[in-house]
Amino acid sequence: MEIKILHIFDDLMNLYGEYANVSIMERYLTDLGHKVTVDKLSLYDERDISGYDFYFMGSGTESKQKVALTQLRKHEKALKAACEQGIVMLFSGNSFELLGEKIVDADGKEYQGLGFDRFVSVEGKKRIVGDALAVFNNDVLVGFINKCSKTSGITSPLFRMKMGFGNDQDKGDEGFCKNNCFGTHLTGPILIKNPAMLRMLAEKIVGKVDSVVKYEYMERSYQTTVEALEKRLSETK
Repeated sequence: MEIKILHIFDDLMNLYGEYANVSIMERYLTDLGHKVTVDKLSLYDERDISGYDFYFMGSGTESKQKVALTQLRKHEKALKAACEQGIVMLFSGNSFELLGEKIVDADGKEYQGLGFDRFVSVEGKKRIVGDALAVFNNDVLVGFINKCSKTSGITSPLFRMKMGFGNDQDKGDEGFCKNNCFGTHLTGPILIKNPAMLRMLAEKIVGKVDSVVKYEYMERSYQTTVEALEKRLSETK
């Protein structure tokens, strides 16, 4: 099976080594036996971005996020169509805020979002930083959060936080999902830190697989991180 991946604005929205989410997905799908092509969409590229099997966009600074939003508008129709068709999409860090109704910066200026849903992200002067433990289906996920915003109005969150700040409150719901479009403030990179999420997204891309690919270094790292964060969490209760 031939799989096409699009990395959106890799030249702008790439804090925290977010490119590794694409790299590990490419490797995983290749190891499953698929032929994988990765294309990159640069900031001022106006080509048609329809027809991909996986779309990814990473995190950026607040100022770069606004630049990305301006340039992403020309691809709004294609991205919304992909979401409605159930194509797998992952927006990590503050890129997922672009999918909402609007973003309000720390000075009160409003930026209209792409409108995948009617949630609103409001930036503040204080950053919210820390490790995260999240519950996803029957799995515990790990990651890191570094943001200055609170997001309200999400009716279909992705995770439930055990440790760390959610969309708008400590240990609350986190992220956004619609069909197979997923958004989360968790970085890490998230697919490197969480083998179960990598496998889940891969199966959504190619369908159910007969065998599971495991990378021992990722599994060990994940287990070590979970144990350390669970221990820290228990000590604070």
